[in-house]
Amino acid sequence: MRAHTGTTSSELELGYRHQFDTFADVERLARRTLPNAMFERLNSGVGDGATFRANRQAYQEVEFRPRGASVSPDRSTVATVLGEEISAPVILAPVGALRLQHPAGAVAAIEAAGRFGTVCAVSPATGHPLTELTPSNDSPLWAQVTTAMAGRDAAEQSIDTIKSLGYKAIVVTVDSALRPKTPPIRLNARTIASFAPDLVRHPRWTVGFLRDGMRLSVANSAVGASASTAARPLAWNDLTWMGDQWGGPIVVKGVVTAEDARRAVDLGASAIVVSNHGGLTVDSAPATLRVLPEVLEAVGDRVEVLVDGGIRTGNDVVKALALGAKSVLVGRAYVMALAVGGAAGVLHMLELLQDDIQRALAFLGCSSIQELGPEHVRVPGDWARV
Repeated sequence: MRAHTGTTSSELELGYRHQFDTFADVERLARRTLPNAMFERLNSGVGDGATFRANRQAYQEVEFRPRGASVSPDRSTVATVLGEEISAPVILAPVGALRLQHPAGAVAAIEAAGRFGTVCAVSPATGHPLTELTPSNDSPLWAQVTTAMAGRDAAEQSIDTIKSLGYKAIVVTVDSALRPKTPPIRLNARTIASFAPDLVRHPRWTVGFLRDGMRLSVANSAVGASASTAARPLAWNDLTWMGDQWGGPIVVKGVVTAEDARRAVDLGASAIVVSNHGGLTVDSAPATLRVLPEVLEAVGDRVEVLVDGGIRTGNDVVKALALGAKSVLVGRAYVMALAVGGAAGVLHMLELLQDDIQRALAFLGCSSIQELGPEHVRVPGDWARV
């Protein structure tokens, strides 16, 4: 993996027209770009949204402990995750329905990740077939594998495809036993009339959606499925046959307790992502940053531990690393940037996060992210470990 060399977003030449300097900017632009119903689903959680809000609140509750007169002139954000060197400890999370946010969808996300120098994790529900989402020397990919869409037969065929395409790791999500209660957005000839006023108010998105053929299907959902195969929730013992068939690193995503963390390691996980699905599965789950220390204490240095949920700025990334995370995954932040500017928008968001990380390192007196530790942050006293 090459390091990010400062390629600017404008060099992508993909019709990127909007500029943003903060997450608040990109959120405002995404609200302007996307139909209201789609934006609200992207910017909320299930139930009362308690977990969705708690993820963000946790980062706001953690404070830095700045160091005076100790700015290092050279501050490195380079990290290594599962043996891959990346430009900054920020990975693009697997997110479904990207093609509804922007016609280029995962293709654009992969291009941006490759130019920046980091990993993109691909969801099977992204909207593009896996065969169109191939890695290059600049864009090592992870692929999410599940039995919840079309059962074990389809998952096995997906693993074979992923292996043949040269993906580096598979991501197995263990916190999505049931689909969210919120009904899906359906845009078709029968429902288009009810959405018409909203679509008229967002002409840029509507034109892109129409030009893309109103693609709503999940491209990889039926791969390998047969009449005798039914979708089913993933079970812990699925990690065993997945690992045997895959033969490479497995990233277990969706862990928020010490018990699940130890179980994932015992079943062969190479890395764990402390995640509550961004508040999209069950409400009142704990904030991921708050339980990160519990998971780290449970697994020690047996595997790499990453975290997602609520990350909006480079300061958030630095706080997660100071509390022990190896890297973070970002979802909503990059999806909104994708909606606003395609690949160029995602690249610009990654660049902003990297700039924020370097600035935070300066005020914390660190020359690299490897120097970060718990002494650089102050956490609330009620963040007791289990």
